[in-house]
Amino acid sequence: MAITRITTSKPLGISKTVRDFGSLTRESEGVRGRPRIVAPVRTPMPLPEPRLKPAAPECEGDVSLDALVREWLLELKVMGRSPRTIDWYAQKMRSYLAASNAARLSELTAFELKRFLGELRDRGLAPNTIHGFFETLKALASWAQREHYRVDADLLRLRAPKVPEKEMETYSTEHLNAIFAATPPGWATLSIQILLGTGMRLAELCALTIDDVENDGEVTFLKIRSGKGAKFRRVPISSRLRRELVRYLNRWRPETHDRTLLILSDARAVSALTLSELFRRIRHRVGFGVRAHKFRHTYATEYLRQGGEIERLRRILGHSTYVMVMRYVHLDKGDLARDVDLRSPF
Repeated sequence: MAITRITTSKPLGISKTVRDFGSLTRESEGVRGRPRIVAPVRTPMPLPEPRLKPAAPECEGDVSLDALVREWLLELKVMGRSPRTIDWYAQKMRSYLAASNAARLSELTAFELKRFLGELRDRGLAPNTIHGFFETLKALASWAQREHYRVDADLLRLRAPKVPEKEMETYSTEHLNAIFAATPPGWATLSIQILLGTGMRLAELCALTIDDVENDGEVTFLKIRSGKGAKFRRVPISSRLRRELVRYLNRWRPETHDRTLLILSDARAVSALTLSELFRRIRHRVGFGVRAHKFRHTYATEYLRQGGEIERLRRILGHSTYVMVMRYVHLDKGDLARDVDLRSPF
């Protein structure tokens, strides 16, 4: 029987399609078998050059103090410092630049600051004033260092001059009676009542609005939205002060679109300058000094004397530490001698 031979036009197991992939190849003509997969050869990529972080820029040390102060004051404004604080720093720096031998940052050294403070002491300025100049210049130098300006290292290590500790003055009952008798009714009387009944600062009083009066049922609070250091707090008020507040709103406050709590008769808001002028007029009538911070001292002293807790007082006054509270609070000579016969060994 004859065997028929089958022939084909292409080798078995190999298709034209396979030849079209770059990843598949045929073996040489002399080799028979199935095609194999050949992995492509990867060309090694060059290693990226390491990127070095640029060092923090070191600003020129010989910069004008006048230009540096302008930049610093703008920084304080951005950081939310009060206009009154910024004006205080600006006034101190204007006085220093007018009387100083330093015109550039490189000339503001520890020796220069000591020379300036010594000159102020020779002129008979108060220790608090001298300390204020020191704190201002030290704050400027510390900020300049954080901004990578070149600052004298000895200047940053300089210690503050000591300020003699004085007894905090308060108003007696007789003083308060005389003050209220010399104060006209309306916004003027309510201003002093709030200062005495809450211990708040003058700027905080001027910033109060009607919306800051928070009636929480049996207790009423005054909200201080931007206290010293941009801190918010609530201050409770007594029932007596609450009555006087409602009486002012009903009888004395003029109709106006201004939401400020204390309003003059001509519908203008009461400012710190207005209150300073009020205190000046009262001083001429009563014969002794009238200052807003003295009402704060009186409030703190009477609060503790009546058995108040120091932690609550700290929160009411808006201080971060007890150290500041103890500067306001003192024991007068009556408190010191109250039980001396019982406690003294002789």
